[in-house]
Amino acid sequence: MTVGSFLFGVGAVILLIFAVVIVHEGGHFIFAKLSGVQVDEFAVGFGPRLLAKRWGTTVYSLRALPFGGFVRMAGMLGLEGESDAGARNFYRAPIPKRFITIAAGVIFNFVFGAACFAAVNMQPLDSRVLHGSPAQRAGVRDGDVIISVDGRAIRHDTRDDVTADLHVVTTESQGRPLHVAYRDAGGRLLTTVITPELVVINADTTTTAPTGELVVTAIEGRPTAPGDPATLLSNATVSGYQENADGSPGKTFSGVTLPAVKRGYGASGSIQAAWLIGVQAGSDGEPFVAAVKDGFAAIPAFIHDTVTGIYHVVTTPSAGGLNGPRGLSGPVGIAQATVTAANSGGTPYLYWIGLVSINLAFVNLIPIPFLDGGKLVFLLLEAVRRRRIDPRHEALAYAVGLAIVALFAVYVTIGDVSRL
Repeated sequence: MTVGSFLFGVGAVILLIFAVVIVHEGGHFIFAKLSGVQVDEFAVGFGPRLLAKRWGTTVYSLRALPFGGFVRMAGMLGLEGESDAGARNFYRAPIPKRFITIAAGVIFNFVFGAACFAAVNMQPLDSRVLHGSPAQRAGVRDGDVIISVDGRAIRHDTRDDVTADLHVVTTESQGRPLHVAYRDAGGRLLTTVITPELVVINADTTTTAPTGELVVTAIEGRPTAPGDPATLLSNATVSGYQENADGSPGKTFSGVTLPAVKRGYGASGSIQAAWLIGVQAGSDGEPFVAAVKDGFAAIPAFIHDTVTGIYHVVTTPSAGGLNGPRGLSGPVGIAQATVTAANSGGTPYLYWIGLVSINLAFVNLIPIPFLDGGKLVFLLLEAVRRRRIDPRHEALAYAVGLAIVALFAVYVTIGDVSRL
C-alpha cells in the first residue's frame, strides 16, 4: 500500500464519519433551537478541542478524535453541576419538543440516506458484464446496451426496468439459447447468441451445499439441460462451481444434493435458482421524482432485511453468530468497506454513505439507554407517569447503556479482526 492510497483511505473514512455525524447531530441541534432549548456546544469528534468558535450561546468545535460527535444542551438531565439556562434547559421543555429533538437525529439520518440513494438512482450507469459469464463468452462487453432478446425490446427507462425485462426473457428461455441484439460503445448494432447458465443462489446456511451463487454444470452426472430450475434441481445431486464476486469461476463442488429449490433470485434464508446470462443492467438514470420515491422505499426494505438477517444469524448455529463469518461489522469492517467503496468511484461511495447513515439511524432506534431509542423510552415513561424519572437513576441507566454499547463494539470488532 502506498502512502497516497493510505491517506486516501483515511480521508474517505473521516469524510464518511463527518457526513453521517454532522447530519445526525444537526437534527438534534436544529430542533433544540426550534424548541427554545439552549445548545451549549455542537461538536464534531471527541477528545481535546482542535478548533472552537462561539456564535451566540453555542460553541462550535472540532475535536481530535473523528469518531462521532455530540450536541450538548443545557440542563440535559437536570443534575447538579450541569449548565443552567433557566427556562431554556432541556428538561424544562414540553415532552413533545424534547421527543422531536431527540428523534430528529434518527429522522435526519434516514432522510439523508434516502437522499444519497436518490442521487445514486439519478446517475446514469453503464452495464457490467460479469467475468466468465455467458454474455462475456458471447462477445458482450461492459457498457454495451442490450436492445432486444429474441425480438422482444428491453426497456431502458430505469435500471429496474432493464433488470426486470432481462429476468423475464431469461426465465422464459429455461436455458435455451437467446438471440440478442445489442449496441456497443462505438454505437454499432450487433447480434449474438447467449446460452444462459443455471445459477443457484443459496442463502440457507443450514444445508451442506456451499452458500452464495453456484453455477450448476451437471445434474445427476449429466450436463445441465434446459428446463424449469425448481424441477431440475429439487432433491437432485449437482456439480459445478462457486462464483467469485466478479462472476469468475471459483471453487468447484460435486456430489452436492440440494433440498427443495424455488424459482427466483436470492430470497433471504432460502435456496433459489434462475437462468442467468451474467449482465448487471445499466440505465440512463431515474427521473427526480422516481429516484426520490425509490430512495425512500429502500428504507423499510433495509430495515426488514437487517432484522431478518440478524435473526437468522442468531438462531442458526451454523451461521457462526454475530461475530462469525456472516456476522455484524464493527468499526474495522466498516472502515474496510468504506475504502473499497471509495476506490470503486464516487457513485458507489455515495451509496455507501447513504447505507451507513441508515444503519446509524437504525442502531440509534434500539431502546438502550444512552442511545436515542433509550432516551425516547424514558420520555414515554415520563409522559405515562406524568412525572420525570429521578435524574440520578436516568444518568445511571445512561452510564450502563454506554458500557453495553462499548462492550458490544469491542465484541463485533473481534469478529471484524477474525475475518481479516
